[in-house]
Amino acid sequence: MELEKRLIRALSPLLDSVAGRLADKPLPERKLALLRQEAAGRQMADVLSRYGTISLLRAERTLYRDCAAVQEAVLMDILRANAQTEYGRKHHFDRIAGVRDYRETVPVIVWEDVRESIDRMLNGEEDVLFPGSAVYFFRTSGTTGAAKFIPESAAEAAARKVTNRLRYAERVLASSFRSTSCIFAMFSRSSDVMTPCGIPAGNSSGHTAGAVGGRISRRYAYTPRLVEELEGNELYYTMMRLALTHRDVSMVSVNNARMLSMLVRLAEENAPMLIADIRSGTNRYPLSDEVRRIEEKALRPNPRRADELERLYRRKQFTPRYYWKDLALASFWLGGSVGVFVDEVRPLLPEGTCFMDVGYGASEAKINIPLTPDRAAGPLSIFSGFFEFIPEEGGKPLLAHELEDGKTYEIMLTTYGGLYRYRIEDYVRVEGFTGTTPNICFLTKSSDVANLVEEKIAGALLANAVRFAAEQDGLGCRACQVYPDEKTTRYVICLETERVPEDVPAFAEKLDQVLCEQIAIYEVERHSEQMLLPCTVQMMKKGWADHLTEKAAKGRGSSAQIKTTVVIREMPESEWQMK
Repeated sequence: MELEKRLIRALSPLLDSVAGRLADKPLPERKLALLRQEAAGRQMADVLSRYGTISLLRAERTLYRDCAAVQEAVLMDILRANAQTEYGRKHHFDRIAGVRDYRETVPVIVWEDVRESIDRMLNGEEDVLFPGSAVYFFRTSGTTGAAKFIPESAAEAAARKVTNRLRYAERVLASSFRSTSCIFAMFSRSSDVMTPCGIPAGNSSGHTAGAVGGRISRRYAYTPRLVEELEGNELYYTMMRLALTHRDVSMVSVNNARMLSMLVRLAEENAPMLIADIRSGTNRYPLSDEVRRIEEKALRPNPRRADELERLYRRKQFTPRYYWKDLALASFWLGGSVGVFVDEVRPLLPEGTCFMDVGYGASEAKINIPLTPDRAAGPLSIFSGFFEFIPEEGGKPLLAHELEDGKTYEIMLTTYGGLYRYRIEDYVRVEGFTGTTPNICFLTKSSDVANLVEEKIAGALLANAVRFAAEQDGLGCRACQVYPDEKTTRYVICLETERVPEDVPAFAEKLDQVLCEQIAIYEVERHSEQMLLPCTVQMMKKGWADHLTEKAAKGRGSSAQIKTTVVIREMPESEWQMK
């Protein structure tokens, strides 16, 4: 392994130069024709998965030139593969002749339209939304508080794998092959539960990490096995304990930049103990025999590295800028509400570090492939699923090649995972084109959802918890709105009550506890992940509730059925705020 790392560092200038030139060359017409011929008979992602990395990059960039044709080929393959399923028979997939026919035949759906079918799949039924049974279920939060389980078929797994390969390759191409030497990445547990029929279920990031194998997994700065055995500060301490033994960490991949900032702070606060553990070959927390076997080298006494780290600590330089000087690439979400945290970590990393977006996706699909440093937008992953877009102002859904630069759309998915014209309630923005393929980036959830640190909590859940807390204190709740403050990573609860609490900060503490008790993901982000700070309360003047209703009803006639938004993007007008 050390020899492999040395070779990567020695050869990276040559590899960077050669790979960059080769990747930009389009596929020869003969090979492109063969690709199209093969993809006419089987899944395009399966065809692409057999390509080496450079050929895969060349194919990707060539396919971006003909977005419409690629999208139609992918759609027809999905319909052909799923024609004999229950859903395919119901909507006559075998009779659909093209994109126009599909859009006229198959309805637009939301979660409730497929929930019953997926419940049956959770219990082992086959051939419902796709052939056979699911290989995995992605668990995600639902708007009612109950978890949603998104099924993954074998074909969907192949589509995601190709997209992930390309994301990784594009990151390396944009930075340097040197970045692949030693990788510090954040992982989640690969599966938390089993379905009634024995199929594993968990979150998307954990499953993706578990699917990575081969040479990449051998270069991790700590074993992903840790997240299966430890949690909270025990996990974070041990991650840093193992990773700090590596002075050659060259890539950091952490979806939320705020998480890296927290880890760096934790390491600095525990530096004397971390240094002592590295010096003696111990760890503050007990480890399983399996982890000890995998991390045998990192757990050997290392006084030389301990001395280096101790000097940095004494100089107040205990940050990655100094203990991981070889860092070449940092990969985070650069867009959406969490993109603001990237500026927190820039000063912590070495100058010249390349910042790349990790890619936009959801539990339902991998959606784009970023190509450019410091940019959240990337070409739509046109070979992994079929995509439609509803203009922000409403109207007929558009195809990918019909989008306009600078415009905002709600995205709809047709996937190999059994979702057809499915609204995931995400807004995306178009930022130019690669060939005829739109570069898109995630903006926000289209529904009433708080999403500061990817917690995705429905406004209805927040409102119910706020009302419960207000009623407990005998205050009565006339109206509430929640402002997720990106600067402080806390919720500001704007509240008009029948009676103003005597001690507003004390009520805020009680409300924070209620949120933790009633909304599981809020409690996780507040305490286990430590990503959210305690909520605060901004009391509003009498009449604010009526003002909100009138404002929402403006231009719509009667206000009898108007529902005001709970999650807001800016604080209410200052004249309504109590001082």
